[in-house]
Amino acid sequence: MFFLSPFLFLVSLLLNNNPDLIQSIRLEEFTRGTQRSIEIDAEKTIVRLNDAEETVKTDAKVWKKLQGQIQNLPLENLDKVIVTSKKHQFDGALAATLSVATNDSTYRSPTFDHNAPPVELETVIDCLYRQIPAEMRAGFGR
Repeated sequence: MFFLSPFLFLVSLLLNNNPDLIQSIRLEEFTRGTQRSIEIDAEKTIVRLNDAEETVKTDAKVWKKLQGQIQNLPLENLDKVIVTSKKHQFDGALAATLSVATNDSTYRSPTFDHNAPPVELETVIDCLYRQIPAEMRAGFGR
């Protein structure tokens, strides 16, 4: 048992210093006259709609689910996901960007239409939208 404890300590230390540990996830959407965002980390979720802001405690199950979804993405190539619709370029849709902050870097997607995210990002974005407080959902079109 004595030899196992130092081993577990080292494993724990390595896991806690993982350079790819996800710190936060942020979805930003904007167009002329509208700015909205959802930012989530292990402790809190902040939802903004223009000048209104709502902060709630992040549910541990939701954070774990999001971490799993993000780990399935190729973060190093997040900026290369294919955007199929470009209505945001002429105000036909809100321009949206997903960013993921880790211990050592921040990864960003290319700008996409808020209502037509790249296929790789759909499950993450759907999960983020489910975190919007009821009183703000109408402002997000949800």
